[in-house]
Amino acid sequence: MLGRSIITGEYSHSNQHRILKQEHSFDKEFEFEKTLSEYKRVKIICYLLGIGLIVSVANNYLDFLDLQKFFKYKTSGYSIIIWVFFFLNYEMIFLFLLKRYIKNNISINDNLKLVHTLIEILFPGILMFMLTLIEERAVYLDAPYFLTYFLLIAISSLQLNFRISFLLGIVAALQYSALTYYIYSYVIPPGELGSHMPIASYYVRAVMMLFTGAASGMIALEINKRVHNSFNQLFEKQKIINLFGQQVSREIVDELILRKDGLDIKRVTATIMFLDIRNFSSYAETRDPSEIIQFQNNIFDPLIEIISKHKGLVNQFMGDGFMASFGIPLETKTHGQNAFDAGLEIIKKIKELGASGIIPPTRVGIGIHSGEVITGNIGNDIRKQYSIAGTTVITAARLEQLNKQFSTQFLVTKDFLNMVHTNGHVIESLGDVSIKGFEKPVEVMCVKV
Repeated sequence: MLGRSIITGEYSHSNQHRILKQEHSFDKEFEFEKTLSEYKRVKIICYLLGIGLIVSVANNYLDFLDLQKFFKYKTSGYSIIIWVFFFLNYEMIFLFLLKRYIKNNISINDNLKLVHTLIEILFPGILMFMLTLIEERAVYLDAPYFLTYFLLIAISSLQLNFRISFLLGIVAALQYSALTYYIYSYVIPPGELGSHMPIASYYVRAVMMLFTGAASGMIALEINKRVHNSFNQLFEKQKIINLFGQQVSREIVDELILRKDGLDIKRVTATIMFLDIRNFSSYAETRDPSEIIQFQNNIFDPLIEIISKHKGLVNQFMGDGFMASFGIPLETKTHGQNAFDAGLEIIKKIKELGASGIIPPTRVGIGIHSGEVITGNIGNDIRKQYSIAGTTVITAARLEQLNKQFSTQFLVTKDFLNMVHTNGHVIESLGDVSIKGFEKPVEVMCVKV
């Protein structure tokens, strides 16, 4: 029992390989999800352009929006229809390409998305330049077409790429600034400049496009960050569970994730408890395997809850007992008191289980000691263990074994007793006892239960 006690958790090569595989799989799946997101974004644009094409064609002949009088020439209306038609076809071609990617379970490259989106953002500028050249008027700086820039920049956040959104803002701002400069330099007669809004007001609009691109990029960056943080927390939690097994509580897992150094090799002061079920071997000899397992479950389930309740961790089961630690892997100042209270509650619970007939009348032996231990991950990538070692571990194990010699159930050292409150429980000194492996005898105290 003692020889196995210092090994509290194992992180095998197969577990590590599986977790690394999960991490790689997440990256691959996340990239594919971004491809699906891009497909939805382009699909939204196609729907909007499709509606725009229908409205443009219908209005060009029926003029139900009363916009024909706005145009100086009839060709301007046809120009808009042609522009929407080519824009829609461009998006449909890319949508078809994305569909092929998704069908073959392939993620689209970010550089390809960038090139496509930069070409996409040129279309609003092309329309406004085209209408300005045809009609030789400055009104298209204020026409609703410039809002297309903001729409494309806003939905670019679905691409979850800061660089793309920010570059869209830059290109849109440069196009709009170029159109503003061209109109104020070559379209508006010098004598009429006073009747138009100051040129700076349009440059401010271009700056707003730049800021919109940055804002969309920040949204995309934040979404990326939150998704990866969520995965990293799950990833770290899985590593801890693989290392400690299911005995680790949710609270300890969450705390270890926050404290990155929780599993480093170090010396800490902690409390170790050993528990052994008395006469288990003779009990097991006369029972079938199902009865033995049922007995172990009936007794260990509530004991594990008690250990967890007092901020302890069951590190390892040894068939007829277990080793538990307090103050490891998370350091606490009350580890000694927590272990003492847990020991008292365990004895009380076992008596209750026996009295209620859930288990046969059962006695246990408990040994508790506090002191310095060495803890941490030991091993290599093929085999890794979370270990607890030191004289404190050996002392606690020897105390548990001494219960057989003194016909007791709960033994501690005098040094341990000095650091806890007994809460009125009767304590009896068994005197100085020689412990195997130690030169000096240790004063052993019996907690009457």
